[in-house]
Amino acid sequence: MVKNSNDKACQPANYWVFENGQWIQKSEPRVWWYCQEPEKARGFKGFAFKEMPYGLFKKPDTMALHQAAMDLMDLVGIDELHEEFSATLPSYGGMFINEEKGLIFVYVGDETDKEKIKRTLGKYRGKVNIVFLKGKYNFGQLVKWKNLALKLDIEKLGISGIDVDEAHNMLTIELTKVTQENLKTLEHELDRLGIPKTAIRIEEVGRMSLDSSPTDVFDPLIGGIGIRINPGDFSTCTLGFTAKISGEDYFVTAGHCAGFGNTGDSVYQPWGNGLQHKVGVVVKNPPLRYENGNRVRESDSLLVKVSGREIAPQIYSRWEVEGTTISVVGLYVCKFGIGTRKTTCGHVMETNKISILKGGILITDTSEVVGMEHAGGDSGAPVFVKPYYTPSTRVVGIHFGGVNGTTITGFSEIDGIFRELGNMEVAYNG
Repeated sequence: MVKNSNDKACQPANYWVFENGQWIQKSEPRVWWYCQEPEKARGFKGFAFKEMPYGLFKKPDTMALHQAAMDLMDLVGIDELHEEFSATLPSYGGMFINEEKGLIFVYVGDETDKEKIKRTLGKYRGKVNIVFLKGKYNFGQLVKWKNLALKLDIEKLGISGIDVDEAHNMLTIELTKVTQENLKTLEHELDRLGIPKTAIRIEEVGRMSLDSSPTDVFDPLIGGIGIRINPGDFSTCTLGFTAKISGEDYFVTAGHCAGFGNTGDSVYQPWGNGLQHKVGVVVKNPPLRYENGNRVRESDSLLVKVSGREIAPQIYSRWEVEGTTISVVGLYVCKFGIGTRKTTCGHVMETNKISILKGGILITDTSEVVGMEHAGGDSGAPVFVKPYYTPSTRVVGIHFGGVNGTTITGFSEIDGIFRELGNMEVAYNG
């Protein structure tokens, strides 16, 4: 399954960087660390351990890898949203994973921080290895420049995304169209804001369109099935995941399906307005707020109070939900949406990304995936990681859209959803 995704992900993509006083066009695979041996990575500074978690007859333990990545994030202690950066690892510049080889790549600037990482993750020795890369910038610097970049003229430049790019230790700015005129304008704007041009990576990526467009009646309700919100702005969507709050039944889907800020709308499953199909009412869907002249939400999500049906912690067609997990660059994730009507998968390319949607709406806590097919009606679909050899999964977020004509998609990350809608129990006794 991963191999097929790599066939797409390893196709070269263009990007631009500032070198020797000018913008230079280059190309490399989007998920480059799946497409070459780790020793060939730029800035390679060695492995943490001599034992490799992969080989001719050895497959890595992906569950151990995910846990090790979470332990490393705990050690780093970064809260990007509130601009709290690592005092434990001051030279930390980003991390990403390779599930096929059981590797965590880490940009780090000094030997003391490398030793702290080795001690913390030593218990995973033989199951996971760490690839150290020489970082030029620390995470705090990159986030500072990311926030300054929000003062750029988003519409004039045609910006479609801004992200601290952990796979390159740079700030990536996505433009809908890269031209010499745009690059020159951006160059002047970066100088005005005090953002070093050498820290910037430019990619040409279109703005994401929201993927909103009868199936069987489902009782209990589960993630991945079709729903309709009336009146709603984009009424045909996908149920993301079910949850319990104080013992009551709820589910989550995309906020734009009802129109950002709208509550009180009825929700139906499958289609139609008959009372026999009504499954709940939208009870929480934060409005867009205004920041620096932009309309902003942290996530594209809403909460529905269920009535008339039971719920179950499952995703169509056979996944049992055992909880949630964080999005990490390199993670292989899947979704099931009513538009594509199949499980589609790809690799996480960016996390904590500011996505600028068509219509100029900014969603500030998103992940970008490459290799994942999408279609109208997929909005709200559960995005999940599938641990190998088990029937269970963990939810990492919900899908909101993609770039037309590509396999580039976006999803709202689970932590941003919880911050906006409140904490909820995703794994529960049905």
